[in-house]
Amino acid sequence: MEATYKDDIFGEMTYKHRWYKQQKLMMFGKEWNVTVAAKAYSGKPITQEQQKSYSNFCDNESAMVNTIGEKLKEYINANIQQLAVYWMGARSVNTVNELTQMVTPKTLLFKQDGTTIMLLDCIWDEEHGVAVKLVPEVAVGSQDLFL
Repeated sequence: MEATYKDDIFGEMTYKHRWYKQQKLMMFGKEWNVTVAAKAYSGKPITQEQQKSYSNFCDNESAMVNTIGEKLKEYINANIQQLAVYWMGARSVNTVNELTQMVTPKTLLFKQDGTTIMLLDCIWDEEHGVAVKLVPEVAVGSQDLFL
């Protein structure tokens, strides 16, 4: 059964293995509907660290979204040879807006310690996807590295 809760920072959230809600984000020149998720075990409440990280994301959304785009662009361009093994037609990225053809933002995840990660589907790894960790430090790689 799904429970709902109105958090002071996140707003209306639903619980099913984690707290979540849908939110629109402008990324790569396009509006996306993403899941905002706060990791929680057994329906435990959202942590203060998660609240601080979500508040920080909302206050700095434009800069955070720009970081995601720039870091993905750098990651693809730096790893194009390895990605080409799984990605037919692999190519370099010149502008962040080109990412709409390569990745789909799915979940903005806030771990219990406040770690913030954007999870994306990607054309070079359909099974595992790609992730951009924003907080506490910026890093890009397969979702498996961060989950």
